[in-house]
Amino acid sequence: MTNWRDLEAKADQATGRLFGERVRLSFLKNGVADPSRPAVDITAILHCGGDHSSALGAGFTTWLSAGKAELIIDRSSYVDPLNPHIALPMPKKQDKVRGLDRRGTPWWEITSVSDRYSNLLVLALNEA
Repeated sequence: MTNWRDLEAKADQATGRLFGERVRLSFLKNGVADPSRPAVDITAILHCGGDHSSALGAGFTTWLSAGKAELIIDRSSYVDPLNPHIALPMPKKQDKVRGLDRRGTPWWEITSVSDRYSNLLVLALNEA
């Protein structure tokens, strides 16, 4: 019998390989670089806003991104490249993400981290 979690993990890994881009996770402590958690470059899916509508009143609706984004990280690839048995530091609220493959290499601030998914970490981001 096929284990659906194995299939889900394979699908998540394939999606990350196809749609992932390079990003830098910068771990902060009191607003400055945290020496105990050095910055890391990873490949993950960086999905920027524009998917949510907001009511403006008087019957008007608009599509508004307002600098919102999500970073979707496949847990199986979120490991130390020199020692794949060691997980990288867990991102936290107020850490920063930089889109390395995007024009202008924009920054986002992490507003929340969800680890509720089987194979994924999902970071909610605001434009920094």
